Amino acid sequence: MNYLETLKNIAKDKKKRNENIILLIVLLIVLLIAMNVIFSDSNKNRNTSSAQENINSSVEETNLNDDLERKLEVILSQISGISDVSVVLTYSKESKQNVVYNTKEEKSDTDSSYEKSVAYNEQNGDKTAIIESVELPSVEGAIVVAKGASSVDVRSKVANAIANVLNVPVYKVQVFEKES
Repeated sequence: MNYLETLKNIAKDKKKRNENIILLIVLLIVLLIAMNVIFSDSNKNRNTSSAQENINSSVEETNLNDDLERKLEVILSQISGISDVSVVLTYSKESKQNVVYNTKEEKSDTDSSYEKSVAYNEQNGDKTAIIESVELPSVEGAIVVAKGASSVDVRSKVANAIANVLNVPVYKVQVFEKES
Protein backbone atom coordinates (compact mmCIF):
# COMPACT_ATOMS: atom_id res chain seq x y z
CA MET A 1 0.00 0.00 0.00
CA ASN A 2 3.03 2.22 0.21
CA TYR A 3 2.91 2.92 -3.55
CA LEU A 4 -0.72 3.90 -3.36
CA GLU A 5 -0.04 6.41 -0.62
CA THR A 6 2.86 7.85 -2.62
CA LEU A 7 0.64 8.27 -5.67
CA LYS A 8 -2.03 9.97 -3.58
CA ASN A 9 0.53 12.37 -2.12
CA ILE A 10 1.84 13.17 -5.62
CA ALA A 11 -1.68 13.82 -6.87
CA LYS A 12 -2.34 16.20 -3.93
CA ASP A 13 0.80 18.23 -4.44
CA LYS A 14 0.09 20.47 -7.47
CA LYS A 15 3.76 21.37 -8.05
CA LYS A 16 4.83 17.71 -8.23
CA ARG A 17 1.83 16.86 -10.38
CA ASN A 18 2.80 19.51 -12.95
CA GLU A 19 6.42 18.28 -12.93
CA ASN A 20 5.27 14.71 -13.46
CA ILE A 21 2.99 15.70 -16.33
CA ILE A 22 5.84 17.57 -18.01
CA LEU A 23 8.16 14.60 -17.46
CA LEU A 24 5.54 12.27 -18.93
CA ILE A 25 5.13 14.48 -22.02
CA VAL A 26 8.91 14.62 -22.55
CA LEU A 27 9.15 10.84 -22.23
CA LEU A 28 6.34 10.37 -24.76
CA ILE A 29 8.07 12.70 -27.25
CA VAL A 30 11.35 10.81 -26.85
CA LEU A 31 9.50 7.52 -27.33
CA LEU A 32 7.80 8.76 -30.52
CA ILE A 33 11.12 9.95 -31.96
CA ALA A 34 12.76 6.62 -31.11
CA MET A 35 9.91 4.68 -32.75
CA ASN A 36 10.15 6.86 -35.86
CA VAL A 37 13.89 6.24 -36.14
CA ILE A 38 13.51 2.48 -35.63
CA PHE A 39 10.75 2.07 -38.21
CA SER A 40 12.32 4.38 -40.78
CA ASP A 41 15.57 2.36 -40.54
CA SER A 42 13.68 -0.88 -41.18
CA ASN A 43 11.96 0.70 -44.21
CA LYS A 44 15.30 1.93 -45.51
CA ASN A 45 16.71 -1.58 -45.12
CA ARG A 46 13.77 -3.00 -47.07
CA ASN A 47 14.19 -0.37 -49.79
CA THR A 48 17.93 -1.03 -49.87
CA SER A 49 17.37 -4.78 -50.17
CA SER A 50 14.82 -4.19 -52.94
CA ALA A 51 17.26 -1.92 -54.78
CA GLN A 52 19.98 -4.53 -54.26
CA GLU A 53 17.72 -7.21 -55.77
CA ASN A 54 17.14 -5.02 -58.83
CA ILE A 55 20.88 -4.47 -59.19
CA ASN A 56 21.55 -8.20 -58.80
CA SER A 57 18.88 -8.96 -61.42
CA SER A 58 20.45 -6.44 -63.80
CA VAL A 59 23.91 -7.90 -63.19
CA GLU A 60 22.62 -11.43 -63.83
CA GLU A 61 20.98 -10.26 -67.06
CA THR A 62 24.23 -8.59 -68.17
CA ASN A 63 26.14 -11.76 -67.33
CA LEU A 64 23.71 -13.84 -69.43
CA ASN A 65 24.08 -11.43 -72.35
CA ASP A 66 27.88 -11.41 -72.08
CA ASP A 67 27.88 -15.19 -71.81
CA LEU A 68 25.91 -15.51 -75.06
CA GLU A 69 28.32 -13.15 -76.83
CA ARG A 70 31.32 -15.14 -75.56
CA LYS A 71 29.78 -18.44 -76.69
CA LEU A 72 29.19 -17.00 -80.16
CA GLU A 73 32.78 -15.72 -80.31
CA VAL A 74 34.12 -19.18 -79.41
CA ILE A 75 31.99 -21.06 -81.91
CA LEU A 76 32.57 -18.57 -84.73
CA SER A 77 36.32 -18.71 -84.26
CA GLN A 78 36.09 -22.44 -85.09
CA ILE A 79 34.81 -21.70 -88.60
CA SER A 80 37.50 -22.33 -91.21
CA GLY A 81 39.37 -19.11 -92.07
CA ILE A 82 37.95 -17.10 -89.15
CA SER A 83 39.92 -16.03 -86.06
CA ASP A 84 39.97 -13.29 -83.41
CA VAL A 85 36.18 -12.83 -83.33
CA SER A 86 34.29 -10.07 -81.48
CA VAL A 87 30.49 -10.10 -81.20
CA VAL A 88 28.11 -7.37 -80.02
CA LEU A 89 24.39 -8.06 -79.65
CA THR A 90 21.60 -5.52 -79.34
CA TYR A 91 18.45 -6.28 -77.37
CA SER A 92 14.89 -5.05 -77.75
CA LYS A 93 14.02 -4.66 -74.08
CA GLU A 94 14.99 -5.49 -70.53
CA SER A 95 14.17 -8.87 -69.08
CA LYS A 96 10.76 -9.20 -67.45
CA GLN A 97 9.87 -11.17 -64.35
CA ASN A 98 6.39 -12.68 -64.19
CA VAL A 99 5.17 -12.95 -60.61
CA VAL A 100 2.62 -15.34 -59.10
CA TYR A 101 -0.74 -13.86 -58.07
CA ASN A 102 -3.18 -14.99 -55.41
CA THR A 103 -6.72 -14.72 -56.72
CA LYS A 104 -9.80 -14.63 -54.58
CA GLU A 105 -13.24 -14.99 -56.11
CA GLU A 106 -16.36 -13.91 -54.30
CA LYS A 107 -19.75 -14.83 -55.74
CA SER A 108 -23.10 -13.55 -54.70
CA ASP A 109 -26.52 -13.99 -56.27
CA THR A 110 -26.10 -11.04 -58.63
CA ASP A 111 -22.39 -10.26 -58.76
CA SER A 112 -19.06 -11.94 -58.71
CA SER A 113 -15.80 -10.18 -57.94
CA TYR A 114 -12.14 -11.10 -58.23
CA GLU A 115 -9.39 -9.89 -56.00
CA LYS A 116 -5.84 -10.30 -57.31
CA SER A 117 -2.74 -9.76 -55.17
CA VAL A 118 0.93 -10.59 -55.57
CA ALA A 119 2.06 -13.74 -53.74
CA TYR A 120 5.00 -13.15 -51.40
CA ASN A 121 7.62 -15.28 -49.72
CA GLU A 122 8.62 -13.97 -46.31
CA GLN A 123 12.02 -14.78 -44.82
CA ASN A 124 13.53 -12.99 -41.82
CA GLY A 125 10.93 -10.23 -42.13
CA ASP A 126 11.76 -9.51 -45.80
CA LYS A 127 9.01 -10.01 -48.34
CA THR A 128 9.97 -11.09 -51.84
CA ALA A 129 7.55 -11.73 -54.66
CA ILE A 130 7.31 -15.30 -55.91
CA ILE A 131 8.58 -15.35 -59.50
CA GLU A 132 6.85 -17.70 -61.91
CA SER A 133 9.10 -17.12 -64.91
CA VAL A 134 11.64 -14.73 -66.36
CA GLU A 135 11.36 -13.50 -69.94
CA LEU A 136 14.80 -12.77 -71.31
CA PRO A 137 15.16 -9.88 -73.75
CA SER A 138 14.97 -10.71 -77.43
CA VAL A 139 17.95 -10.09 -79.69
CA GLU A 140 17.37 -7.43 -82.32
CA GLY A 141 20.65 -7.53 -84.18
CA ALA A 142 24.33 -8.41 -84.15
CA ILE A 143 27.68 -7.05 -85.26
CA VAL A 144 30.55 -9.45 -85.81
CA VAL A 145 34.13 -8.37 -86.44
CA ALA A 146 36.64 -11.10 -87.28
CA LYS A 147 39.96 -11.69 -88.96
CA GLY A 148 39.48 -13.59 -92.20
CA ALA A 149 36.02 -12.18 -92.92
CA SER A 150 37.18 -10.42 -96.08
CA SER A 151 35.44 -12.70 -98.56
CA VAL A 152 31.73 -12.54 -99.24
CA ASP A 153 31.40 -16.32 -98.81
CA VAL A 154 32.88 -16.27 -95.26
CA ARG A 155 30.79 -13.25 -94.25
CA SER A 156 27.68 -15.00 -95.55
CA LYS A 157 28.47 -18.16 -93.54
CA VAL A 158 29.02 -16.11 -90.36
CA ALA A 159 25.85 -14.05 -90.88
CA ASN A 160 23.76 -17.18 -91.52
CA ALA A 161 25.20 -18.90 -88.44
CA ILE A 162 24.40 -15.90 -86.21
CA ALA A 163 20.92 -15.49 -87.73
CA ASN A 164 20.10 -19.16 -87.10
CA VAL A 165 21.38 -19.20 -83.53
CA LEU A 166 19.67 -15.95 -82.52
CA ASN A 167 16.54 -16.45 -84.64
CA VAL A 168 16.86 -13.04 -86.30
CA PRO A 169 16.71 -12.18 -90.01
CA VAL A 170 20.06 -12.24 -91.83
CA TYR A 171 19.76 -8.56 -92.73
CA LYS A 172 20.01 -7.72 -89.00
CA VAL A 173 23.47 -9.29 -88.79
CA GLN A 174 26.51 -7.33 -89.98
CA VAL A 175 29.90 -8.99 -90.44
CA PHE A 176 33.11 -6.99 -90.89
CA GLU A 177 36.80 -7.73 -91.46
CA LYS A 178 38.97 -6.98 -88.43
CA GLU A 179 42.06 -4.86 -89.02
CA SER A 180 45.35 -6.69 -88.68
